Amino acid sequence: MELKNILTVDFTDTRGRRAKTYQINYQAFTLGALQLNEIHDHIKANYSLIDLSGKIIFQTQYDEKITSVEQLLEFIKQQTAQNKPQKIIVGIPGDELNGYLQLIDVKELRGIKLSKAIEVSTNIDTIIVNDINACIFGAASSLHESQNIAAGIYFPKFYGPGVGIVINDQLITGADGLAGEVQYGTVNQHESPKSQIIDHLQNIISLINPNLLIAYIDELNLTDLEINQIVQTLHRHLPLHQNYKLDFNRNFQEDYLLGLATIGRNIIFKKLSGN
Repeated sequence: MELKNILTVDFTDTRGRRAKTYQINYQAFTLGALQLNEIHDHIKANYSLIDLSGKIIFQTQYDEKITSVEQLLEFIKQQTAQNKPQKIIVGIPGDELNGYLQLIDVKELRGIKLSKAIEVSTNIDTIIVNDINACIFGAASSLHESQNIAAGIYFPKFYGPGVGIVINDQLITGADGLAGEVQYGTVNQHESPKSQIIDHLQNIISLINPNLLIAYIDELNLTDLEINQIVQTLHRHLPLHQNYKLDFNRNFQEDYLLGLATIGRNIIFKKLSGN
């Protein structure tokens, strides 16, 4: 790790002989984090360059509607040309199954091998992570709940919700990579948003009994009264479940980036320690 400039070496005087000390050089490696956000029926992108401490070196937005994978690749190439990261992590509102984007509502990106396309275009190793999976992993790590059971559910304004689950510091993705795709569940999508939220939260609490459950409701504009009614209804329906924390106050975009940074940095550190 010294040869790769990951560790810096210094010496300190003690009462006896000089002691050799090591410090991590957090600037030695960088991570490119790309957040794809679903706005109405199109995708927008935010790119951040992050060092190994999690510090954001710079950020930029691509505000135009992304209508092709070529357009997205050109944006990524522009951002990585001058400051090339060691790895790129991409968050998407969907899932990459068997290497292809299959569960994404934007038709221009369906069926694309996005990670492979980025690697070929930039020559940078790339991984794809579901947006809510990134969110809950980042939040659970930040709140020191990742060793327990943590779950997060994101309610977009125009699409079905998605759930992320972390157990013992591991994201639970399922046999087919479809864990958390609750839009395929049995909650009635014709009910009011408040009733759907109650049903989804009750299902999650009763099924996995989490230590932490975060509901990302930023886009629904619920009142404090409505949120309190949700909490009280859950208490009535689940009187035996006493020890979980229910959080409605986390910001989706902030946890999204935090999670991408945390997952990406963990992968880099693991690879470095293995080498």
